[in-house]
Amino acid sequence: MYRNREDQRSIQAKTRLYRALAHTMREKEFPSITIKEVVQAAQVGRSTFYRNFDHLEAILLWKCDEAFADLYRYIVQSLTRTPADTAGKYPFILPFFRYWQEDSEIVELLIAANRIDVIVAAFETTTEKLVLALQPAVRKEAPYFDYFLAFRSGAIVHVLLHWIRHRKNLSPEQLHQFIEAQSEGLV
Repeated sequence: MYRNREDQRSIQAKTRLYRALAHTMREKEFPSITIKEVVQAAQVGRSTFYRNFDHLEAILLWKCDEAFADLYRYIVQSLTRTPADTAGKYPFILPFFRYWQEDSEIVELLIAANRIDVIVAAFETTTEKLVLALQPAVRKEAPYFDYFLAFRSGAIVHVLLHWIRHRKNLSPEQLHQFIEAQSEGLV
């Protein structure tokens, strides 16, 4: 786990540790990286590491949570600027892929660490939060909301992973059109 300290010093230390881990993961596979290596690369003390994280994986969990919180804000902001009639049937999709088009490093690192489950869990949490905030009636209208969420999350996350593994070979707009076309009749 990681500690949710929001003071500037903790945030700076966590960011340095994340940058050091990301750099080290470009050179070595995740399972062979040690805390000692990351602490040295970050130029922080071992006690700083343990004040913020329990293990190396927690750095990735923290950064993933940070990225998905930022994604949530980005999507809400995007949807408040986009007229409802131009957003399509699935208004979350286009800003979702636009966000990851700009910076998908944490997703790439989680793929490399073989922790796709972390991405899925973060996506499900963020999607549920978005749906309940922006379309609260869906929860009442969909008797199997949890299955709806699992289905949509699985599909979108796997499209995201495929897209990133293929070096983002389609634009976010193309992905949005593809997903809308594929989901016709699946609602």
